[in-house]
Amino acid sequence: MEERNGDFLPELPYTNRGVIRQKEELSALIDWCQITIKDVPLEEVIEQVLRIPLELMEVTGCQKGIAGHELVAVFDNIKVLKPTGKAQYQGFQILMSGSGCRNYENFLQLNEETWFDFLKRVSRYHVNFPRIDLAIDDRKPYLSIPVLIQRTKEGLLSGKMREVDFHDSGELKEDVYQSKGGSLYIGSSASNLRFVFYEKGYEQNKKYGKELEENWNRYELRFRQEMAVSAVHELLEYQDVARLAMEVLNSKIRFLEYPADCATTRKRLYPTYGAWAELMKDIGKAKLTMQPQEKSLQRVWDWLERSVAPSLKLFSELGKIEKKDYIGNLIENGKMNITQRKLYDDYIKARYFGERG
Repeated sequence: MEERNGDFLPELPYTNRGVIRQKEELSALIDWCQITIKDVPLEEVIEQVLRIPLELMEVTGCQKGIAGHELVAVFDNIKVLKPTGKAQYQGFQILMSGSGCRNYENFLQLNEETWFDFLKRVSRYHVNFPRIDLAIDDRKPYLSIPVLIQRTKEGLLSGKMREVDFHDSGELKEDVYQSKGGSLYIGSSASNLRFVFYEKGYEQNKKYGKELEENWNRYELRFRQEMAVSAVHELLEYQDVARLAMEVLNSKIRFLEYPADCATTRKRLYPTYGAWAELMKDIGKAKLTMQPQEKSLQRVWDWLERSVAPSLKLFSELGKIEKKDYIGNLIENGKMNITQRKLYDDYIKARYFGERG
């Protein structure tokens, strides 16, 4: 296979339609949604709760999922799982990671709904919320993650959450350290509430090779169990993500400045760090946005290159020895599913409109 420089395929309007690139200084997202729903059959979970056409969901027939659950239906990163072993109950778990939430926003738009509509509908059933994450994207940015990490090390963080952790990577430029992807974790990974502050632009650049956005921070509020249930109730009552984020952050943590009077030792008397105060003042401007992402031909190609090409190479070499066209037979007998057929149709439409100018 030839080494490729850049993308193998161009961005096509039909395979990327509906993608919203939010560039406001502050915006908010639902970035993880995990729901346990009981006494509802699988078909109803898919068609009535999620409102995804049944034919679009790939019913897997019980594959390995998260602990105590097996995967029974999936559309990209939208997953439905069934309990096994000690986790047995009559029902299912809906699991949408960050990318799953972005996938699901396609269906919210198609159904002319918002996250609030979805959460309201779900709450009519016998449900629990093991986890829900809110994310605030800061593209100003108000805060410097390396500075927050340094202030935390110096004890300039006050709050009720005792466990902190951090990660900072970077490089020396002319003997000056330059951060390239810092993260600050406040709260235990096992607790019902955890804050994660990190440089999202660097993370996306490192993980996916995307163009670097140096001024993109993300501040995540990860709610679990009782805190997740309370967060959903608050979202449904006020339909205001910024209000919830501001209330929770203000009640749990505060970054500090050293006092002018060195005799002051009580942290509650320390002044608030100016950049933190400014963020808390402006966070109310953050609106819940949707950034739906569909499968694209480029993503399929990346997956083929990463996960399938080595096996194809193996059978190609075996075929040379045995005088058999294993790869050709695979293609001849293969059938596209609905999602793949849609990608093919979109590609043909894009070429058609491209040729017509």
